[in-house]
Amino acid sequence: MFLSDCQSKLARFARTLSLSQRVKATFIASFSVFCLLSLLVIFAATKGTEDYIFEKQLSRVVTQFSQNYAQRHTFLFPEGIVAYARFADVPPLLAEYIGSTTPGVFELAHPGEQDFHYAVARMPDNTLYYFIYDVNEVEISENLERMMMQIIFSSFTLFILLFFVIFHLVLKRSLAPMFTLIEQVKKSDGSSDARFINEYKYEDDEIGLLNKTLADYAQRIEAFVQREREFTSFASHELRTPVTVIKGANELLKLYSEREPALAKPLARLERAVNSMEDMITVLLELAREDKTGQAAQAKLATVVEEVLLAFQCQADKNGKTLFLIASSPNSQSITRVNGLIVIGNLVRNAIQHSTEADIELCVTDSTFSVSNTLQPEQSAHVSEFFSGTEQGYGLGKIIVERVCRQQNWQYTQRIEGSQICVTIDFSG
Repeated sequence: MFLSDCQSKLARFARTLSLSQRVKATFIASFSVFCLLSLLVIFAATKGTEDYIFEKQLSRVVTQFSQNYAQRHTFLFPEGIVAYARFADVPPLLAEYIGSTTPGVFELAHPGEQDFHYAVARMPDNTLYYFIYDVNEVEISENLERMMMQIIFSSFTLFILLFFVIFHLVLKRSLAPMFTLIEQVKKSDGSSDARFINEYKYEDDEIGLLNKTLADYAQRIEAFVQREREFTSFASHELRTPVTVIKGANELLKLYSEREPALAKPLARLERAVNSMEDMITVLLELAREDKTGQAAQAKLATVVEEVLLAFQCQADKNGKTLFLIASSPNSQSITRVNGLIVIGNLVRNAIQHSTEADIELCVTDSTFSVSNTLQPEQSAHVSEFFSGTEQGYGLGKIIVERVCRQQNWQYTQRIEGSQICVTIDFSG
């Protein structure tokens, strides 16, 4: 558990570091571990070589002594080596550290800071001899060893710092092309008129390939934006032309409405439908361009809602539904009229279509509009489909409503309680 917590904390800390900081941290940690392991290996190799030399010398002396012992010749021991014919003759201070009495060469466990090696050898007459080799005079002293380790450790520390400085300079130069590329991308600030400026001159390395990929991708996006602008320009002309023709024809037909009163009502509906279609074309083209005209007509929220009520009253009557405006604020704020008509009209249209009861409640405050109606239980589980507009084949749908709200900085919220659904638009942003 503790190890897992440490790993998760280390992972969270690593995610806060930049790429260069991660590389530096990895280098320092790796090089430190490498130096520490190198020190341990050097120390172990030095001690092992030293002990091997001492034991080899002792073994050779034992062999020579055994040969002279068989021939009853006098043997002169090298300095530091003493032989004992009985174990009882071994100095008690050393005897207590002799762990084996079988023939062989061993290192004596260190009594204090003294270093001894000993050998047990069986002579030709089957007598056991004990050889003690005092190496304190020839081996490196503990103080000298400690000083050498300090020098080696200090040297490694100095090497780490030196390599870190060199590595920092190399890493800085290595990442310089990437930061150049980042600055290059920042100049393309995402606005529709911004272009990706290819200033990177190296194309054979990894950063150069990345730069080339970004440049190609930016060119495809620019081509796509250009095609979209051309399409919206053509669509604006092609869609508005027939609408203008219909409006002109409707104006001509209205001249006959005085002699034919029965034409007045359908002509008024035709005029509202054509105006609604023209508004819808305007909003859809704005959404396609993802910008605002900045010159759209403004109207009070309460006025927009009243206009929507008038437009959908006939549809509500045909479906046996009643639109109740339970509250309306005379001090409601001004909103973009066309966008308000699209959003509120879409919500009212869906309420008329999907409400299971006759009453549909509308409420207008100073800055919000809400519509509440009932849904069948099975409809509540698939409410998003009802706002998509695809089920009934008409309507802008929830996606269009959300895009208009996002473009106008309006807040869209939807709340379902039991069989009651309430959708609210906050126009205060």
